[in-house]
Amino acid sequence: MHILIIAQDEPFAVPVLLDEFLASKAEQVAAIAIAPPTSAEESFGQLLRRWWDAFGPATFVKYGLHYLRHKLGGPRVRSVARKWDVPLIPAPDLNAPEFLDGLRELHCDLVISVACPQIFRRELLELPRHGCINVHSGPLPRYRGQLPSFWVLFNHESETAVTVHYMNERLDDGAIILQEPVPIAEDETQASLMRRCKRVGAKLLAEAVELIQAGKVVPLPNPREEATYYSFPTASEARKFRRQGGRWV
Repeated sequence: MHILIIAQDEPFAVPVLLDEFLASKAEQVAAIAIAPPTSAEESFGQLLRRWWDAFGPATFVKYGLHYLRHKLGGPRVRSVARKWDVPLIPAPDLNAPEFLDGLRELHCDLVISVACPQIFRRELLELPRHGCINVHSGPLPRYRGQLPSFWVLFNHESETAVTVHYMNERLDDGAIILQEPVPIAEDETQASLMRRCKRVGAKLLAEAVELIQAGKVVPLPNPREEATYYSFPTASEARKFRRQGGRWV
């Protein structure tokens, strides 16, 4: 099987997932496509503003320093790709004709989305022989959308889950391939939970690839009528999270 991974060059959790997944599946990965950290509708400055509002000044600076430490000294997507000898390709627009043409030339059987902020349109979804799958750090059909590792803490859940599912044109809507519960520790932070979920995600992705390759996937429903959807937290929601003792890092 030839696999294309589409990810962003995020330094905290994505490299953790990719390193553990590639440890068992590197020989099947044709390339990793690097997408921008924002969607086409949002500039990098707007993204920073969202994080400023969510964190507050003190945590924004703390998280920023944490980000820089990981960028400068931690394992990045690029270094993980180099370690496993997997090519990197730019992906400024996943749905652009030139990117789709390049994907056809790779003859990929499966596309895996890892923390990709761009929407997959129909042509991309239908291009790989086995379709596109996504790893989501939430217990679908609940907690669709952004930052599920924040929202389960915000809602005082005792457990979350990681889900690998087929993708369609709706967000986090496709049939579930695998799902595994993840207990939430009493001292959990958003960053620690996110990293633990990514490790579980690496294992589930490897299992999902084997099921798909063997033709043994038994899809589970992901019913829309049971779905809950969360977007990026507002400044007031983030303040409430901090007042209740919630921690980002």
